[in-house]
Amino acid sequence: MSIARNSHEAECGSESLAGPTGRDRAADRKRRTLRAAVTTTVTGLALTVPLGSTAFAALNPTALKSLHLDTAMLEKVQAYDKYRTREASQRKRARKALRFARQQIGKPYRWGAAGPSGYDCSGLMMAAWRRAGVKIPRVTYAQYRQVDRKVGVGSLKPGDLIFFHGRSHVGMYVGHGRFLHAPNSGSRVRIDKFGAARKKQFAGAVRPGAPAFREWSPSVRELVEKIDRMSAQKRADQPPDSERTPQTPPQQTQSKKTDNPPTKTPGHIPAGKAAPPGGHSVRPDDSAAKAPRSDGTPSDHSKPEPRPRAAAHPRTFWDDPALRPWAEYVRP
Repeated sequence: MSIARNSHEAECGSESLAGPTGRDRAADRKRRTLRAAVTTTVTGLALTVPLGSTAFAALNPTALKSLHLDTAMLEKVQAYDKYRTREASQRKRARKALRFARQQIGKPYRWGAAGPSGYDCSGLMMAAWRRAGVKIPRVTYAQYRQVDRKVGVGSLKPGDLIFFHGRSHVGMYVGHGRFLHAPNSGSRVRIDKFGAARKKQFAGAVRPGAPAFREWSPSVRELVEKIDRMSAQKRADQPPDSERTPQTPPQQTQSKKTDNPPTKTPGHIPAGKAAPPGGHSVRPDDSAAKAPRSDGTPSDHSKPEPRPRAAAHPRTFWDDPALRPWAEYVRP
């Protein structure tokens, strides 16, 4: 096991054993571990919970207070909320790491290289997850050992690291039964099928950036889901505008009613011009008669009809002066 580990470290570009002794390296490793622990303690949740987190334990204290939880249950709810928040953040980072790894397809395999012009197997995984904001070790053995979340072959998700040949080779799962890796010298970064032959070489998988797996009781899960519903209902009940709600349309200003009729409407004839004295009224469909001629001169029908004169009393036969003497005898 020691021989295989040392050969792999040399193959992946690890530091040479010449120089510092094993005791000095162990002391240096302890100092780095202690420094990382102190940094994590000082920064607190800044390293685990990203800014803008949807942790309901932090964003909705009113909902928690309304449930009147005891101290023990409150701690469990807050712990589970941080746990699922870290998992949601890990999924976003996994997509970013996978996107970076895909961009390296076609670049040559180079022993001990971690980019940008070439990679070896573990150097590519380290560079991809570093781009996503997660630091993992350089060597494959350390990558498997120091990542908290271990994953089975049936629970792989995009971004997980898959180890083969006793963890001497590593690739990244891309989904749909395929994985991305830098195979060996003389080849290039590519995507291969994670088939039956590869599954026989499977030596474990990890999920960088995710918390260690923890089983949560159904009561805690149901309680957190209830807080989610309460928070969503509260956001739905609160209108975005203080003056009105989205269901209430804005009030429209009604125009004041006036006694004056509209000035002009299609087909409307003013009362004073509807029927002139002694003449005929103009109907709306007479507009065709008023249309100008093709030469531009107005039509005869467009002229106003002359006002008829008062007719004189009709003259009869008995009004003749020669017959007036006889009129009084024969006139009815």
